[in-house]
Amino acid sequence: MILETFRMNSLRLHVTLRRGYNSPNCYKYCTQTKHDFPTTYNCKDVESKWYDIWEKNKYFSTKHSDKTSFTIILPPPNVTGTLHLGHSLTAVIQDSLARWYRMRGHPVVWVPGLDHAGIATQVVVEKQLKKSKGLSRHDLGKEEFLSHVESWKNEKEDVIYKQLKSFGASLDWSRKFFTKDERCSNAVTEAFVQLAERNLVYRDKSIVNWSPTLRSAISDIEVDYIPVTGKTEIEIPGYEKKITFGQITEFSYKLQNSDEVLTVASTRPETMLGDVAVAVHPEDERYSRYIGSQVWHPFRKTYIPIIADRFVNMTFGTGAVKITPAHDPADLEVAKRHNLEIIDVIDEKGNIISKTELFQGVPRFLVRELILTHLANDNALGEIKDHNMVVPKCSRSGDVIEHLLKEQWFIKCKSMSALALEAVKNGTLKIDPSVHERTWYNWLENIKDWCVSRQLWWGHRIPAYLCSNGSESTWIIARTENEALVKARNKFGNEVTIKQDEDVLDTWFSSALLPFTVMGWPNQTGDYKKFYPLSMLETGHDILFFWVTRMVMLGTELTGQLPFKEILLHGVLCDNQGKKMSKSLGNVITPENITQGISLQNLNEQAKQNYKAGIFSHKELERTVNLNNKMFPNGIPECGNDALRLTLSSLEIKSHYINFDVSECVTNKLFCNKIWQASKFILLATSKHPCLPDAKLSSIDKWILSRLSSMVTTVNEAFLHRNLHLVTSKMKNFFYRDFCDWYLEATKPGLAHLEGNTASGHIRTLIKCLDVSLRIIAPITPYLADELYSLLSQRIDTLPTLKSLMQTTYPTSEEFQEFRDEVLEENIGNVWKVVSTIRSLISTSNIKSNTSEAHVVLSAEDNMDLFIENSSVIAALSRVQGVKVALENNYDKMENCISDTVGSHAVIYLSIKDPKQAEQIQDRIKRKVSALEGQMNRLLQLTSAPGYIAKAPVDVQSKHLQKKDRIRQELEKLKQMRANSA
Repeated sequence: MILETFRMNSLRLHVTLRRGYNSPNCYKYCTQTKHDFPTTYNCKDVESKWYDIWEKNKYFSTKHSDKTSFTIILPPPNVTGTLHLGHSLTAVIQDSLARWYRMRGHPVVWVPGLDHAGIATQVVVEKQLKKSKGLSRHDLGKEEFLSHVESWKNEKEDVIYKQLKSFGASLDWSRKFFTKDERCSNAVTEAFVQLAERNLVYRDKSIVNWSPTLRSAISDIEVDYIPVTGKTEIEIPGYEKKITFGQITEFSYKLQNSDEVLTVASTRPETMLGDVAVAVHPEDERYSRYIGSQVWHPFRKTYIPIIADRFVNMTFGTGAVKITPAHDPADLEVAKRHNLEIIDVIDEKGNIISKTELFQGVPRFLVRELILTHLANDNALGEIKDHNMVVPKCSRSGDVIEHLLKEQWFIKCKSMSALALEAVKNGTLKIDPSVHERTWYNWLENIKDWCVSRQLWWGHRIPAYLCSNGSESTWIIARTENEALVKARNKFGNEVTIKQDEDVLDTWFSSALLPFTVMGWPNQTGDYKKFYPLSMLETGHDILFFWVTRMVMLGTELTGQLPFKEILLHGVLCDNQGKKMSKSLGNVITPENITQGISLQNLNEQAKQNYKAGIFSHKELERTVNLNNKMFPNGIPECGNDALRLTLSSLEIKSHYINFDVSECVTNKLFCNKIWQASKFILLATSKHPCLPDAKLSSIDKWILSRLSSMVTTVNEAFLHRNLHLVTSKMKNFFYRDFCDWYLEATKPGLAHLEGNTASGHIRTLIKCLDVSLRIIAPITPYLADELYSLLSQRIDTLPTLKSLMQTTYPTSEEFQEFRDEVLEENIGNVWKVVSTIRSLISTSNIKSNTSEAHVVLSAEDNMDLFIENSSVIAALSRVQGVKVALENNYDKMENCISDTVGSHAVIYLSIKDPKQAEQIQDRIKRKVSALEGQMNRLLQLTSAPGYIAKAPVDVQSKHLQKKDRIRQELEKLKQMRANSA
């Protein structure tokens, strides 16, 4: 009885093992090629024509629909140079979303543009002029210099737009803007005037970040804070020798009417020329008796007071702090509280201002040495100690930033920031990922008024006019010079003179207006009424404060509504070592070098050309060449735009830092070729079998359609939640594993029969899967998807003939819900487990003879009908390295076998005919078990050693734990095989 039950619930397979086995004739057509279908995927050929087709057919323009529009702007690249990988990341995120929404029937407005980037562009053009002609902007004069900048801008504009088009960005080019074009410039002027009319603009003297090299105030984002540990020599523009930082100098002021001295400490002793007081903490017992006294200033030749203020840190330096209000924000506040004099001692060029002739007009860091010498001669110089500090450097010029007290234009931010804070708190403005809400709150709750003055030539001149009647003057903000003149005459009478401020506005001001200015504001245009506010704002999290918060503040203030209701922030792009890509590190990779490929020689030649153009310093050139030699000894292979898009889309964009590896692009190009080869296989299959709409579907047909339904649902949800990495992972998992590895291979036995319903069902299913897969992947790899669909639709009658997939719809979960069958997925999943187990057993046996025979017997209590139905599939898929598995219907007594379980569903027995080979297999298993047990013992000894938990790094402990689990699982499997065979 027991034997009969076993026979009824078992399936016997006959296995013939031949080394170098060739598939039988029935599979040969799978490798044939139709003469008119390209043999392999060639990214250059595929990508050469499609953008022109898309533009010619106006697929990127806004189409009318009753659905909600998807409106977004591409953060405008600076016209400083060409696009880097960070721009590519932004473009692929936005383009994928735009294409997805477009295929779902939504009107899409995706606006391209360029930013004039005041400081950055002026600096790069100055560097180029200095390198090529040995001239500065001052040598040329303002008008001629700006002419050079315009030429630079036009050249870079062409390159950047070509880059975006090459990358496949489906931007509506009819809407392109430049932040200094007439439309944007008028809007900038209007915005500034309206803010002034609302009493949100004022002019005042305040401490600003000043770049002596640029001779301009700069924003916080343009300041790099360089940590210095102890004495460090740093190269500073304009100085022949490196300047020492990382030291704190003690020096003494002599008390009035006393032989005592008061010792202070400073990392910038040269600024003592502007000292107006010495401050101590009111509770510091060391100095309490000196409060109210005075000390002699040896260079200013006057007495300065000793004051008490709680801002003093008693533990820093000597606990006595020199107060230099003109060059330190904290000192300025102290001076205001104590009504102290304010003295400028550093000018706009970084030279010293002093009544002492020896110091006057001398560069600040050279004066430092002179002062230290004088202090030493007067016995007033104390210790010079190593001191950890942070050096603020201008990111554009490399110069050390000075805090200067300058009269500038400011925008009041408190009331506007309150609205921006409330929008996030009440949920009307969503920040994704939400972790950045803390940054939002922190910045806006502690916001200061915004200094918008920049002492540049390239930018929007501030619409403010100094109006004077000879005896008095005032500033008037107006839209035009005529308007300013009318206002001035109303105030002073007809005898007035007016002159516009030479300063320009901070670039971030014009950028902050873009969500509404690109739609026509201040005019109430049709676009403004229909497409503002934007659907979302997508950008890098590193400019959340500098750009995004200001867009929200100014948008809410000037338009009365949020400029967008969703903020999507991606991380900072880093190299494969986790280091941020930057010129200074030499690890910047140009997108074209990935898409088109490049040799090592040409890579290094590019770096040399950047050096000659003044873009790279000599150090940056050296670092870049060294890194190129290390990372790309064989150059970078051609990958194509779709492979780069796929790679960038596969990254977890919401992570704080995103690591990019060029090798992943190579892998993704292979994936593109996988899709190409699968398409070719299906095309060949359809040429031999008709696609009958009523063809009966087998269980594996229904299984793959269920998996297809699952993939469609997951992908759409991932797009909706802006998780592109889940889009690509689900799509790749379906295509690689479910479709190619399992289903496509499983169809070959059925397709081998030139007639029959099974083959027709397979063809119907193959076409459906390919059709849906190409539409699914189209937003990510548009070139590949359109090229394949175009080629296939001309050859497969059941596919609609389209000029582009942009004409069709995106697959939806509702459309494929009827195919979903989770029970069937689990059952067919067990079939695949059986196949995997058979493969594993055959691989473990490692039979060396050229021709041997073995039997595979499947014993199962459940799903036996399913296994029998798919027996030919199991046989076909169980081939390992040339092993053929053929089905037999009779059952013989098993001898010399090894076995393995398939979950709780079945047991697989592999019986080897040759006893000697069977014995060799058993010995091999025994030796492997012994080796694994040895590894496990050594690992257990290591991890149980005293101090392991306390001393071993967490990541190392995690790796050891994973290794133990892996060894344990393999041992259990091998021991089970040995036990069953016994």
